[in-house]
Amino acid sequence: MQKNIVSLLLWLVCISLLTACSSSKHSTRFYALTPIEQSVKVALPNLSLGIGPVQIPRLLRRPQLVVRKNATEIELVEGHQWGGSLREDISNTLSRSLASSAGLETVKTYPWKYNEQPNYQVQLKIDRFDGVLGKTLHLNAHWSLLQKNKIVSNYYETITIVIEGADYNAYVMAQSKAIHALSAAIYTRLFQCCYHKK
Repeated sequence: MQKNIVSLLLWLVCISLLTACSSSKHSTRFYALTPIEQSVKVALPNLSLGIGPVQIPRLLRRPQLVVRKNATEIELVEGHQWGGSLREDISNTLSRSLASSAGLETVKTYPWKYNEQPNYQVQLKIDRFDGVLGKTLHLNAHWSLLQKNKIVSNYYETITIVIEGADYNAYVMAQSKAIHALSAAIYTRLFQCCYHKK
C-alpha cells in the first residue's frame, strides 16, 4: 500500500514537472505595432483628419503572426501572436504617426460620430503585409483620400523594409517601420493635394 502511494506521488511529481517544462517552452508571446517618433514636418493646424475604414486580407485577420517562407508558402506562428486586433493596431499606429508628422493633437479613427465627421478621410485597403523572417517585409496598400465623403484621389503604395534581425521582435519592428513609411507617403500626398495649392 505504501509503495503504491509513493509510486503515485512520484508519478504526480513527474507529470507536474513535464507540464511546467512544456508550458514554459511553448508559452505564447504577444506583439503590438509601435508608432515611430518623428519631428513635425510642416504643421497643418487646420486639418481635420480621419483614418478608416482599414481593410486587411482574410489571411491577416487572425491572432498569429503571418510569416512568408517562400513565394507560395506561409506560416502561422502559433507561439507569436498579436496582443489585439491587427486591423485596429494598424489604424491606431497610422493615426498617431500622421498626427505626429502634421503637428495635430488628434487624428480620428473610424468609426466616428456623425457630427464629428472629419474634413479629410483616408480609407485604406491592404493587399499584403508580410515578409521572410530575417530578410524583407512587404506592405502593399490601396488608399483613397476623401474630402467631405467624396473621393479626391486614389493611390497605391508598395513599401519594402529590410528586417534588421532574425527574430520576431525584429519582424514586428519592420512592420511598424512599414506603417511609418505609409504614413509619410500619405502625409506627402495630403500636403500636396490640400495645402500646396493654396
